[in-house]
Amino acid sequence: MEEYFQFTRELFDPAKAKDKPQPLKGIRVLDFTHFIYGPTCTGILARYGAEVIKIEEPGTGDMLRLGAWWGKYWKHTNPLSHALHHNKYFVTINLKKPEGKELVYKLAEKADVVVENLAAGTAEAWGVGYTQLREIKPDIIYLSCSTYGQYGPLRFFPGWDLLAQAAAGTITITGYPGTDKYYKLPDYLGDFYPGTLGVLVILFALYYRKKTGKGQYIDLAQVETLTRLLPHFTYFSITGQELERTGNIDPAMAPAFIHKTRDGKFVAIAAGTDEHFKALCTAMGRSDLPAKYPTELERLKPENARELNTIAQQWVSQKDAVEIVSLGKQHGFPAAEVVDDYQITHEEWRRERGSVETFYDEMYREFLLPGPQAFLSKSPAKVKWLCRPVGYHNRLVLKGWLGLSDKELEELEKKKVIGYWDDRPGAKPPLYYDITTDPIFNYQGNGGSTP
Repeated sequence: MEEYFQFTRELFDPAKAKDKPQPLKGIRVLDFTHFIYGPTCTGILARYGAEVIKIEEPGTGDMLRLGAWWGKYWKHTNPLSHALHHNKYFVTINLKKPEGKELVYKLAEKADVVVENLAAGTAEAWGVGYTQLREIKPDIIYLSCSTYGQYGPLRFFPGWDLLAQAAAGTITITGYPGTDKYYKLPDYLGDFYPGTLGVLVILFALYYRKKTGKGQYIDLAQVETLTRLLPHFTYFSITGQELERTGNIDPAMAPAFIHKTRDGKFVAIAAGTDEHFKALCTAMGRSDLPAKYPTELERLKPENARELNTIAQQWVSQKDAVEIVSLGKQHGFPAAEVVDDYQITHEEWRRERGSVETFYDEMYREFLLPGPQAFLSKSPAKVKWLCRPVGYHNRLVLKGWLGLSDKELEELEKKKVIGYWDDRPGAKPPLYYDITTDPIFNYQGNGGSTP
């Protein structure tokens, strides 16, 4: 087995990723997304090699730029912008101007995919919806990400991660039984998960286009996606009863829970099989329990599950976290410490695998990024640059992709069709960075080449 693990270690070595091709190289994406939901989708596409042109309003750009958690910025940026927008090209176009729409139409002629997560019908009203762009590029693949979908009675309702979680029913199964307290699923799972699924359906559409030559329109509703993530409502349809909220235990196996250890940390234990249960009992010194509860179904009877969880939790509370994890390895039952951000940042094995990555960027210097969603041995994901200021790639894309001249760009700037950043955190470069010497921002190409 050691030969196999050495093989996989070399096969997926993050240090070798830079020398390998990317699977989406040559796929061009127009990105009209904002905040988290849509940018998650286009961010993954960019990380796997797609040329993603992020279209923003001149001045402030994407509202996420200004929406840092608790108002905490890093080098005049929202740190989350770097996690969602690395590898993208940042172009400003004022869609209220006829010349702005014309620029979008010219970009659409050269694009494969368009992604937007504006309110339902907004892109269409602005003249950059599917029905308009398919006239320009008949085989375009167009993904609309919204909360309730592009049709139906709720299509105009506003939505955010929290509202989507509520409307999807996911929040109803959070919290502890016997209480009236519900909990939001952490971070922005209601944005990140549907956005990730958006990548999958785009790949479906690209495969279909390869076979048939035809593009298509994709309607991705945030609420529906989350409902399918946790299909607990099917239990009610069969039994007429709500699934009980489970707090910190797993109702599909026992004992299985999260509990506090003697040293103030928390561990998760899940005895999912008879063998795991016997191993846990051996570690606890309770050889009597396997005979009393010999099968999984016996252990899952509510009164038995409560008793087993209580016994195991009391044992956990008398030991340190590291000891419990060590006993799990020794005896063969699953146990893991509940880790915090510090551990994720500093645990060496994560760096070795590339599940967290310290990236050096010319503009922002070192920044810690999450690793790719999956490791591909021959065509891995790569980080090339972090998020850039509003309008940073105007010259590169409009000259290099569309072949516009300096005079044409100057005219568009005068008419406020294109522009650059406002003087506020999130939109502008860091103070120490000399933008006047940046070769990309000041791109002088003669046109005709791709970005």
